[in-house]
Amino acid sequence: MLALTLARAGAADGQSRGPSTPEERDRALRVAKDLRADPLAPGLEPDRQWLMRWLIEIPDISVGLCAGLMGDLGDAQKSDYPGALLAAMLAGQAAYVIENPKKAKDSKATYLAGVDAALDAYQAIRSKDAAFQAKKMEEFQQARNEGKLADAVNLAAKANKCK
Repeated sequence: MLALTLARAGAADGQSRGPSTPEERDRALRVAKDLRADPLAPGLEPDRQWLMRWLIEIPDISVGLCAGLMGDLGDAQKSDYPGALLAAMLAGQAAYVIENPKKAKDSKATYLAGVDAALDAYQAIRSKDAAFQAKKMEEFQQARNEGKLADAVNLAAKANKCK
């Protein structure tokens, strides 16, 4: 699968902007925490949209989106779950980069942080809809329970040619 980087894409429309502000980074951390806890919470959608747009526009924080990393998350046209889980993953990566700027280029660590956040979001969704299951997320949950999440994420990233 192709790995996409959400960085500096906003400059393509001719409107580049400067680096993120401390206030924006604080907001991003709050949104990441909220998405991790309950990605489908009423009223969270505007913050989720802001975070995704912000990650595209800012030049100083870069997160990777590897389309196949979390496997098949279901039909995005029938459910908000896939988008919510991807947003939680990207938010988790962004939070990691903000809190660990010296490790911003460590793709293994950022993917791990993203999957870890997405797992919490997955559990929040499943607490409301036990019928929802995503095979890869279940595998990651098992690996996390066994203390092997980093290995599982690295293997999935390699298998999906995530950069």
